[in-house]
Amino acid sequence: MRKSAAVAVISVLALASVLPLGAQETASSKYKVNFYGHIKSDVSYDVHGVTGDDYMQYVASEADAEKDFRSSARGTRFGLDITDGDKVSGKIETDFLGLSESAGGTAGATSDLRIRHAYVTLKAGKFEILAGQAWHLTPLEFSGTNNEFAMGYSGVLWYRAPQLRVTYKYNDKLSFAAAAVRPTRKLTDSEGTASGLPQGQAQAQLKVGKAKFTLMGALGEWRNASWQRGEVQLVDFGYNIPLTSLFTLNGQVWTGQNLYDFLGGIGNMGYEGAEVKASGGFANLLIKPAGRFSYNLAYGVDNPVNSKIAASATARTKNSTLLANANWLVYDKVTITLEAARQVTEYKLTTGYEDRDNLHYQLSFKFPF
Repeated sequence: MRKSAAVAVISVLALASVLPLGAQETASSKYKVNFYGHIKSDVSYDVHGVTGDDYMQYVASEADAEKDFRSSARGTRFGLDITDGDKVSGKIETDFLGLSESAGGTAGATSDLRIRHAYVTLKAGKFEILAGQAWHLTPLEFSGTNNEFAMGYSGVLWYRAPQLRVTYKYNDKLSFAAAAVRPTRKLTDSEGTASGLPQGQAQAQLKVGKAKFTLMGALGEWRNASWQRGEVQLVDFGYNIPLTSLFTLNGQVWTGQNLYDFLGGIGNMGYEGAEVKASGGFANLLIKPAGRFSYNLAYGVDNPVNSKIAASATARTKNSTLLANANWLVYDKVTITLEAARQVTEYKLTTGYEDRDNLHYQLSFKFPF
């Protein structure tokens, strides 16, 4: 046995000695690549039933039997920033929050690796061209919540989509952007893409001192299975204002119709003159004293026009969220966040209007790298 083992080792060493040097080389990128991300663990408890599993979207039921406890690490994220150091750069970013969909478009229960961002940018003077999946041109103003749905359907408009975008940076304080965007965030239906038209978006952003103001607009069209048209319209204003060294106020104010693609209108859509109009917004106050603790107070509301929504057991006509959290930085590396939120969803029933409320508690651990 010892003799056989010795022969095998000698054979491997002999083979390695005659292999070409190229086979032993390590491949490396000719561009600068930065690997980043975070590990995130969440524990949450809902007193009543909400939709969205790990997300807090809207209140579905006040039945005690619908209370829910969840623990998840699906918010873990990683990505690559790639650049040639001059005019070309790119980004690939992913997490584990995707849901599989059947051919009929019904969300499944299997979590998948999900593309968040995947794009390339080309710079030429004051112009920049972006091609791929990136943020909508909505103001990138978010509440300080630790929930991954980021108060969508409660006044915070956001999402990502494949697009072709051009940005013009007039100077360090003023920029303009325009994009042709995939017209629906649904993956398997034909409602957006069947219109045969991209969604158009435009944005202007101004910095005044340390404050930032963003104005955005969007126009698009959906078509449902009956080929009825549904027009998408949006005007969105975002602000971020450092009030003092201790307080920063940020938020959005918006109005539009058929805002499913932006997590607005609580997901309601309408066609052929029955488009669902909605208005809303949010405000978040970040309190950041010196030290390892910081705090957020936020309120947001999404308020569709009731007359465009037919009464039913699922007819949502208003959704609001009030939240507060405390963040503790441990060892200058890990952030522990404890959050409490109250969400109220109004329903338009055949018997009248009804409010359903929920208390949501969430504990998160986040380790950026």
